[in-house]
Amino acid sequence: MSRISKRVYEAKSTYPDRTKSEEKSFTEVSVPIKKLDTALLLLSSKEECVLLTIFSHITDFARRQDVNVLELKAHRLLELLLEKDLFIASENTMIRRFALYLLTALLDNTDMSTYEPEQADQILELACRFYMKEVDDFCIEYLTYILNVCLKDPQMAHGIVEATEFLEKFKLVFISSENPDTVFNSIEALHRMLLVQSADQMLDFTTQPDFPVDRIICEVTNEFQEIRKAALKTLKTLLADTGDDSVFEALHRCYFVLEQLVKVFCESPQGPEAADVIEVLATALRSEKMTKLFFEQNLFDQVVEQVRNHMDLMPLEMRCTIISIFAETAQYEQFLPRMHKAEIADMFLTCLMQNKPAPAAYVIQGLHRMSHHPEALRRIVAAYQEGAIRKLVAILMSPDVAIKAREQAGEFLSRLLVAAFRETAAQLQEQDIAVVLTAVIAQGQPTLSIDLILLLLTIIESLAQKEEYRTILGEYSSLTEQLAQLLMRSFAHSILVNNIFRCLCTLIDEAPVRETLLANYIVSSMKRALKSLSNLVKTSVTNFILQTTRFNEFIDAYIDRGIMEVLLDFQKHAFCISTWGPAIESILSKCPTMKFAIRNCLTFTDITAGKDFYVSRRKFEDFRKFQDILRNDCSPLDAVLVMNFDRPKPNQNDVIAVPLRCLSTITDLPGDQGWGYCKRPGDNNLPQYLEALNQTLAMHGLVENPERVRRTIDFENVAKRSKLIAQAVNAVMSENLKILDLNSTEECCRNTVRCHLQELRHVLHTNFIPLGMVRSGCQFERAILFKGLADQIGLPCTLQRSVDGRMLYNELPLPLEPEKDVHCDKKTLKYMPWRMLRPTHVVDLLYNVGELYPMQSRQALQYLRLY
Repeated sequence: MSRISKRVYEAKSTYPDRTKSEEKSFTEVSVPIKKLDTALLLLSSKEECVLLTIFSHITDFARRQDVNVLELKAHRLLELLLEKDLFIASENTMIRRFALYLLTALLDNTDMSTYEPEQADQILELACRFYMKEVDDFCIEYLTYILNVCLKDPQMAHGIVEATEFLEKFKLVFISSENPDTVFNSIEALHRMLLVQSADQMLDFTTQPDFPVDRIICEVTNEFQEIRKAALKTLKTLLADTGDDSVFEALHRCYFVLEQLVKVFCESPQGPEAADVIEVLATALRSEKMTKLFFEQNLFDQVVEQVRNHMDLMPLEMRCTIISIFAETAQYEQFLPRMHKAEIADMFLTCLMQNKPAPAAYVIQGLHRMSHHPEALRRIVAAYQEGAIRKLVAILMSPDVAIKAREQAGEFLSRLLVAAFRETAAQLQEQDIAVVLTAVIAQGQPTLSIDLILLLLTIIESLAQKEEYRTILGEYSSLTEQLAQLLMRSFAHSILVNNIFRCLCTLIDEAPVRETLLANYIVSSMKRALKSLSNLVKTSVTNFILQTTRFNEFIDAYIDRGIMEVLLDFQKHAFCISTWGPAIESILSKCPTMKFAIRNCLTFTDITAGKDFYVSRRKFEDFRKFQDILRNDCSPLDAVLVMNFDRPKPNQNDVIAVPLRCLSTITDLPGDQGWGYCKRPGDNNLPQYLEALNQTLAMHGLVENPERVRRTIDFENVAKRSKLIAQAVNAVMSENLKILDLNSTEECCRNTVRCHLQELRHVLHTNFIPLGMVRSGCQFERAILFKGLADQIGLPCTLQRSVDGRMLYNELPLPLEPEKDVHCDKKTLKYMPWRMLRPTHVVDLLYNVGELYPMQSRQALQYLRLY
C-alpha cells in the first residue's frame, strides 16, 4: 500500500512538449472541389466528416435532375459503392443512409437488365447482408426498395426464396413496419417471390407460421392507393390456390379476407380500385368454402344491394365487371336458387345483349352456369325472342372477339342444345347454323383455339342426333369439306383428330357427306391416322371404319385405296387397340372376295349373295397380287371363277372390246367383227340353278320363310337341305367326270376339269370364268357353287381352303345332342346367332354326294385326302 501511495504522490519530473506536437500534426484543409471525379475520389477517405460532406454534395447533385444520376453512373459511382460494400461497416448512420440513397437513385433511373449478371448478383448479396444487420428505419426503407428492384429478375427471386434467415427477418420487419414505403416494397417483393414458385413450393412458403398473410389482408384498406393495389395483387395470387390445405385453410381467415374485400367494395363501388377488388373477390369465390361463407354471412346480399343501388349510375362496363363475382358463385348449384331470386340471370342477360361487339367471357360463363337451374333456364330460353341466340352466334363467328368469349359462347350453345334442344335447334336453324359453322371452321388456326374447335364439333354432334338437322348439315357440302380439310391439318393434336372422326360418324348417314369426304382425301387422312403414334387417334379411326362399312362406296375405297393393306400390315396394334381387329373383319365381312383371298375361308356369317365373288384357283400368299389382278386390265394365268346370281347379262360398260387391228395374229375370229372380254361377266345359268333348287325344296316342303331365315336355324332339316343342294351341284358339274368311291385312292380327273376351263377361257378370251358356265368340276368348283346356293336359301355354311390351296370344302353346323342336356336342346339352339355357330360336319360333294361327315372323322379326312 505504501508503494502505491508513493507512486501516486510522486512529483512529475517531465512534461510533454506542446510545441513539438503542433509541429507534427496536419492542419485542417479547406479546398473547393469543382469536379465530380475529385469528389468521388474522396469517398475512399476514412474520416466521417469528409464522407458526410462528400455524400451530402453528391446527393444534392443527384436530386437536381435525373440526368445527373446518369452522369454519376457514367463516373462509376455504382462500382465505387459496391467496392466499399455500400459502407455497411460504417458506424455513422448518415453515411449508410447516403450510400443506400445513391444506390436507389441509380437503380431508379436505370434498367436492371443493363447491368452485368455478376454486378446484379453482387447488389442483391450486399443488400441482403445489409438488411440482416440494419436497424435504422430509413436504411430499411432503401434496402427494401433495392430488394424489390432486384427481384424483378426471376432468377434472383428464385435464389432469395432459399435464404431462410434473411426471409425470417424480412417477414418480421414487414409485419412490424409502419413506414408506407417499406410496406409497399415488402408486399411487392413478396409477390415477386410467389410468382417464381411452383404450386408445391408456394404452398410450403405461404403456410409457414410467420408468413404475413394477415398483414397483407389488413393493407387492403390502407390509406395509400399504391399499397392497396399491391396488397390486392398479392392476395389474388394467394387466393388462386383453392386447395383445402392452403394458407386460407382456417375459416376465420377466409371470413376475414372476404369481409375486407366486401367492405372495400361497398365503401366505394366505383372507386379507383373497385375493378381490382372485384377481380380478387371473384378469385376468392372459386373456392367452395369461400363461396359458402359468402352466402352464409350475408356478404352476397350486401354486394347485391350495392349493385342495385348504383346500377343506374354505373357505366355498362363496370356493371358487367361486378357480375364476374356472380359468375364464380354460380358454379355451385346449391346457391343457384338464391341467385335466381336476386335476379342475377337478368343481370347476365342484360350484359350479354347490351355489350357490343361482345361481353367479357365470364358473362357468358355465368349464364352457362345459371342454366343448370330450371327457372333460370326458362328465363334464358325466353330471351331467345330478344335475340340471345343471334347474339351468341355473332360472338361465335367474329374473329375480332376474344377467343375466351368465343369459347364460352360455343360451350353455352352446346349446353342449351342439351337442356332445351327443340327451341335452341330451331333458333340455330333460323341463323343458318350450317353456314355459320362452316365460316367459323374455315378461319382455322391460330384464329381458332383447340377448345373452340372441339366445341364446334360438339354442336354438330348434338344437332346431328336429330335426323331433320342432320339432313340440313349433310346437304351443305361445304361444312363436310371444311371438316375433311381440318382433319388433314390437325394431326398434331390427338384429341382433335379423335373428335373430328367422332363428329363425322354422326353425319355419315347422309349421302352428300359420304361423297364429299371421299372427294376430299378422307382415305389419305385415315391412312395417316392408322400409322399415328397415338393410340387415341388409331382407336378413333378404327371406330370410324366400323361405322362406315355399312356403305359400299367406303368398302370399295378401303380396299382399293390401301386402308385394308395398312390394317393388315400393322396388325400388331390389335394388342393395344381393341377395335383394330374388328375394323379388319368389318371390311372383310362386306367383301367375301378379299376375305377369302386373305383368310382362305368364309364363315357362316359371310354371305356371298348380292355381290361378285371371285375365287382364284391359285392360292396367293400376298393378297395384294390378287388385288392387282382384279384392279388392272389383264387376264390371270390361272382361272378365276366369278359367282353372281343377280347379273344374267354383263353391263356393257364392263365389256372391253378389242378392235380388229389388234388381232392380226388370231385366225379364228367370229366373222368380220372383233371380240371383247369382261372381268364382271354375266351368268345366265346361276339364276336357273337357283330356281330349280327352290322348286326341288318346295317339292320336299323345305322352303323357309325368308323373314325367319336369319332369325332361326332349322336344325331338323339342315342335313336334308344340304343334301338337295349337293345333288343340284353334282347335277350341273359332272360332265365327262368319272364317278369315284370315297375309299378309292384314285384322284378326281383334274385334267378333265383343267381342259374344260381352258376351253372356256378360249371362248371368253379371258380367265375370268362365270361359275355357271363350268360344267365339269371337282371339289374346288363344287364347293364354291354349294356355298353360293346355300347363301341364297339361308343355309348356314362355310367355305374353306386347304393348306396347299388345291381343294375347297364346305362345313355345316349340326350340334350333337347328348341326352338330357338342356344346353344342346334343338329348340334352344335354333335361336342361336349365326356368329356363335361352330362347324361340326363336312359335306361330301364328289363321292357320296350329300353325305355329312363329322369333323376329324375318317370319312372327312378321306374326303379331304388327308387319310
